[in-house]
Amino acid sequence: MRALTEAFFTDDQPLAPERLDAYVDDVDDHMSRASKTLRFGLLLMIEALRLLPPLIVRRFRVFDDLDLEDRVTMLQRMDRSRFPIFPLIIVAFKTLMTMGWFEDEAMLRSMGYPGEARERYKRSLPVAAE
Repeated sequence: MRALTEAFFTDDQPLAPERLDAYVDDVDDHMSRASKTLRFGLLLMIEALRLLPPLIVRRFRVFDDLDLEDRVTMLQRMDRSRFPIFPLIIVAFKTLMTMGWFEDEAMLRSMGYPGEARERYKRSLPVAAE
């Protein structure tokens, strides 16, 4: 999950190790609370992702051992693949992981989300008098 998180969310700056560790723990916590069937499916997809680099990016390593650039390339190729299971794997994890990643207060502030104040949004909606 750590390698996948880095590939999904690393931008211009490398991710802080503390943030990465905390996030991986959060994802693990969410996955461990899922049903047995869902956990089995997610674990199966993670194992497939780990073993696919020789097929996708022609590197004879597991996903975790690829450098960041190769991991990103692999995810992009899988996302655009015509083989339906590859985009499904990406969508499943991107959906699950993106919700948690952008739920963080510091991340929301860095994107310009105003938080509880949301004054601009309150002004645009009329409020009924009680």
